[in-house]
Amino acid sequence: MSEKKLYIITGKGGVGKTMTALALSSYLQSTTSKKVYYNTFDTQPDLEICQSLGITPLYLPLEDSTAEYIGRKLKSTSIAKWVMKAPFFKALFNIVPSLGNMITLGHIIDRLEKSDDEIIVLDAPSSGHILTVLESPKNFNQIFQTGALVKDIHRMLDFMQNPNFVESWILSIPTELAVTEGFELKEKLENSGLTNIKTVLNNVLASSNEFSQENLPEFIDKKIKIEKEILSQNEGKFRTIIPMYLIKSPIELINNMKNHIKSLIEE
Repeated sequence: MSEKKLYIITGKGGVGKTMTALALSSYLQSTTSKKVYYNTFDTQPDLEICQSLGITPLYLPLEDSTAEYIGRKLKSTSIAKWVMKAPFFKALFNIVPSLGNMITLGHIIDRLEKSDDEIIVLDAPSSGHILTVLESPKNFNQIFQTGALVKDIHRMLDFMQNPNFVESWILSIPTELAVTEGFELKEKLENSGLTNIKTVLNNVLASSNEFSQENLPEFIDKKIKIEKEILSQNEGKFRTIIPMYLIKSPIELINNMKNHIKSLIEE
């Protein structure tokens, strides 16, 4: 198994990113000697589920990440906090919102570069937002061109574009719109320099073995037929297919998903 330092789980809203990221975190936690952290960017993870699964959440509030970054540059956390209160600084974040995204991503990368003993699973925002996050270092590089910030940007780009360090999973569900958007996202991420990308089709009723395929209600039968057509049209394009599990408990669902996670990790 070739473990990465950073796993990015993304896709259209509602495709099951959080359950997949939690399942991946739980699987890695049970198979590696490294410390595995589950991160939801600058929002608080679900602490109850993390505790139930034995997952260590990593919460990096934007303000804390920014204070640490500026403090490192100025060699003073106190001065950094004072700078952050300045009207110009607050205005800068309003004018360039992706600056905050870049700083948080930089915080994650900086942490991983300093340790060979940590893995972070990033439960990333949906398609449009994650593109802004991942493209922001390249955009800022074009804006500033020289200086200390540019050196950091180059370091971030080198890390993100290294397939030995970063692996991205793009999730879709078996609808034409979600699948189309998933493949469009893959193309855009590749254009931004990411190369190690796996596509996953999640919550597939046509692949579920939890109920009889006979005498199904008409709307379910129709959904299965549509899904089979989507699978046929996109044969060989998905690295794995995760069936729909008729389970209400998120813990049980995550544990069921781990077998499919295993096949992706062990490729």
